[in-house]
Amino acid sequence: MTPNSSAAQEKPDILVLGDSQLSFGAGEKYLKFFEDLPQRCMPNKRQRRHLKKLGDRKTAAIGVRSTSLGSWTAQSGAAKGSICNVDKKYGVNAGAYGIASNPKRVFVQIGKGRSYQFCKPKTSAFKALFSKGYYDPKLIVLTFLGNAAQSWAESPEIAQTVADRTAAQIPRDVPCVFLTTVPVYSKRTNDLRQKAQANIKAAFENSGTHCQFVEGFSPQTRQAIEGKPKFFAKHKDGRIKDPLHPSKAAVDIFLKLNEPQLCSAIFTALK
Repeated sequence: MTPNSSAAQEKPDILVLGDSQLSFGAGEKYLKFFEDLPQRCMPNKRQRRHLKKLGDRKTAAIGVRSTSLGSWTAQSGAAKGSICNVDKKYGVNAGAYGIASNPKRVFVQIGKGRSYQFCKPKTSAFKALFSKGYYDPKLIVLTFLGNAAQSWAESPEIAQTVADRTAAQIPRDVPCVFLTTVPVYSKRTNDLRQKAQANIKAAFENSGTHCQFVEGFSPQTRQAIEGKPKFFAKHKDGRIKDPLHPSKAAVDIFLKLNEPQLCSAIFTALK
């Protein structure tokens, strides 16, 4: 079955794309957020009209391990390979939620399966995703930061290139929100990501993109999650086992703290 087949997959109204934070729990929380959107965002009369554009708000979330926004905009090379190459260690590289109305996580390989045909020669994953007759979301939410943090922090030029490509590849008629990812355990890592967020935000503003930018990284979210062992997987002796993937409870706090900004960005995108 080809990406251009109208029966290629059950199409979500809302598509959330991100990295391994989505794979390891955050995807489930995004599905719940959009399920509860009217209660969480408390829309006024005008905003309720905008909300109707999302139909039933059927949501899918796809998190691809070790990817960044640049992976989705690349037409070839290692960046695109991080989406399309088979993961040598695990055999699959993505965790998906809400595909075919299944809210539970499934592990998949991008490029395989009718719902994941994003790997066409000399074409970026974004362009393949939005090819006519394939995915046609009424809202796309992008949540990235960590895997590009060093390059974005050290080089505003790289951040600008990625933002420009994103602006060019996401159709103007698809409402779009960019939200940076959840703070991790290490202060040093979060300091780098804070700088990266500042650079990619400035790049988005300079790119002319229609995507609304939400600074998920903030003093409030860092204070709530950073350095808190209860939000991270631990070894039996109490040492932090996975400092890069906060728990579902941390994602709940992150979304709650960002709720006003995220709701505002969604309604602005839907205008």
